[in-house]
Amino acid sequence: MLVEIIIKILFALPMGIWLYRDSKARDYSWMLWTCSPIILLLAPWPAAIVLAVILLGIYLVLRPAGALLRCPHCNKKVHEILFVCPFCQKNAKHECLNCHEPVPWEAEQCPYCQSRNITKE
Repeated sequence: MLVEIIIKILFALPMGIWLYRDSKARDYSWMLWTCSPIILLLAPWPAAIVLAVILLGIYLVLRPAGALLRCPHCNKKVHEILFVCPFCQKNAKHECLNCHEPVPWEAEQCPYCQSRNITKE
C-alpha cells in the first residue's frame, strides 16, 4: 500500500509541476491543470497510469497551440501571443505607436506597418 502511494506521488508530482509551468506560460487555467493530477492519487493503481495518459492527452489537445518565448524581464517561458508575462506581470512585447499592434521585444520596427515608432519599455 505504501509503495503504491509513493509510486503514484512519483507520477503525480512531476506531472503537476510540468502542467503548472506549461499552463501558466500559456495563461491557460493553470490552477485547474496544476491540481488535476490529484485524481491520480485517488485512483486504484493500474487505473492511475491510464488516467495520467488520458489527462496529459486532454491537456495537449486543449491547450493553446503556439511557441513559448522567453520573457525579457523574468526569463520564464511565455506564450508567443501574450502581451503581458503571466509570471512577472510586465510587458513581454513592445507596442507599435503607429498601428498599436504588439511587437516582439527584440524588434526594431513594427512587422505590420514597418514603423520604427515603438514603445521602449
